[in-house]
Amino acid sequence: MPPSPTEQLHDVIVGLVWLRRVLRDAGGESRFQGRLTGVVVGCLVVSLLLASAGPIVAPAAAQEESTISIDVAIDGEQVSDGGDRIVQSDPTANVTAESNATIDLVEIRVDGEIRHSYRPENRSFSRAVPLELGLNDNTVEVIADGDRVSTFEATVTKRTGAPRVKYASPFTTTVKGGPPDETTVPTGKVTIAGSLHTVSTVDRVTIERTFTYDVDDESNETDRDLYRIDDPGEEFSQDLRLGVGENEITMEYVDAAGKSNTDEFTLVVDDETTPTIDLDAPNVTYSDSARIRASVSDETKLDRVAIERVDTNGSQVLLSETNPEPDTERLNVSVDTRVKLYHTDEPNEFRFVAEDTAGNTAEQEFSIEHDPNPQVAIAANETNATAETTHVAGTITGADVTRVTLETINTDSGERLDIERVHETTDPAENVTFNRTLAAAPGQTVANLIVTYDGGKQYTESITPRVDESTASEDRDEGDGDSDSDATATIENPETDDSEPSDGDAENGDATDDSTPDTDESDDDSDGDDGFLPIPFGVGTRETLGGIVVVGSVYLLGVRV
Repeated sequence: MPPSPTEQLHDVIVGLVWLRRVLRDAGGESRFQGRLTGVVVGCLVVSLLLASAGPIVAPAAAQEESTISIDVAIDGEQVSDGGDRIVQSDPTANVTAESNATIDLVEIRVDGEIRHSYRPENRSFSRAVPLELGLNDNTVEVIADGDRVSTFEATVTKRTGAPRVKYASPFTTTVKGGPPDETTVPTGKVTIAGSLHTVSTVDRVTIERTFTYDVDDESNETDRDLYRIDDPGEEFSQDLRLGVGENEITMEYVDAAGKSNTDEFTLVVDDETTPTIDLDAPNVTYSDSARIRASVSDETKLDRVAIERVDTNGSQVLLSETNPEPDTERLNVSVDTRVKLYHTDEPNEFRFVAEDTAGNTAEQEFSIEHDPNPQVAIAANETNATAETTHVAGTITGADVTRVTLETINTDSGERLDIERVHETTDPAENVTFNRTLAAAPGQTVANLIVTYDGGKQYTESITPRVDESTASEDRDEGDGDSDSDATATIENPETDDSEPSDGDAENGDATDDSTPDTDESDDDSDGDDGFLPIPFGVGTRETLGGIVVVGSVYLLGVRV
């Protein structure tokens, strides 16, 4: 414990008495010593007075400094210093201040603005204060001044029942800030998206798009589109179709209690993007028309699609011009059409054109070479005179073939000898191979190849089968064409010597030498392609070749006899 004032004065007196003695021993009495003696006497008197007065009480200034405690309740709910509170309307703040000294001033501020001021001139203060707050976060301060200043601060967030939106597309905002009045977008395909902030559940979001365009100098038209999103949750997203120019947008958000909030703004479409074309066209075709397929798309709206002829300046309009109002059906267009072709030395030249409502144009040129007839290649065409058949084989290319028919006709009588369907399909084939054997009349047959292609067109090619000379000679040696008997019977029962042999008749052993030149001439005509001169050697009796019957002719050392 520190010494009391009396004890401290006693110590001073003792010190002065000691000092007087030192001075006296050093040089006797002096004026200074006399004054020192007076001081000592005065201190003794003061000491006696303090002792008689009892304990000394410390002055009020030495006591503990006073403090002010502040309590705040928002709508009856206590809020701590530095805390926060959410309200749906302007609240009432119950403010209480207590101090062991007089409170001179109390101020209540909102976001730094003094809203209420009081001079209590008392050690306590209590008041119910209405607070007018803005939307979202508000900083509320209570300042009390007495011997010292005390401050209370809290954040009070005001949220009405109506939802608020934080936009993410096609622009970005905060919850506090609304959308900009006007925003420019590059295409007519726009997504509006954002997150919803509310104390309740959002029941629906409605979006109205209004587009007004000029019809002529004196009139205009208005196109509206309405979108609705039910039970969006905490976020929403909606694709919109806009027209070129200004589009008025009205957004409305309604919660489950029926409270709503509305945002209005303008989206301006400034489209500078050309349409895209994905074209599929042949380089060569064998019909008089070609199939053209294409996929055309635009992010705003297609206005016109056409195929133009470069060589004749003609055009085939596939999508005609229309008004500028938004249309989802004109964002993507599929083309499947045919163009007429002309058989010329130069390919047919075309230009595919697509234009959108903003005036952006895309073009793609292409050419098609036209060869009108199928290409037929014959690999085999031979008649077997003995079997009376003809063999025809080959390929057909250069056309979309659906049916191939092969028939044989007797050139003398016009009789149709045989017919076969060698190919038939629903889907056209560009390459068809055929290999058939049909009935024939040796030397009197033509084969017709009938090709159906390009959706019903018909191409016919006539083929004269080559006669197998070996079988033809045998036929000539077999005897009279009117006889049904075999060669042996003809030899054993020959006609009279003066009869004229005919083609295909067998010669008997008694034939005169005059018949030999005729036979030679006939064989020479038929075997002229063999590369050597055949010498016929007729066989008519058994004795001719040692009793062996030979029908027709035989070869000796490479020479037919």
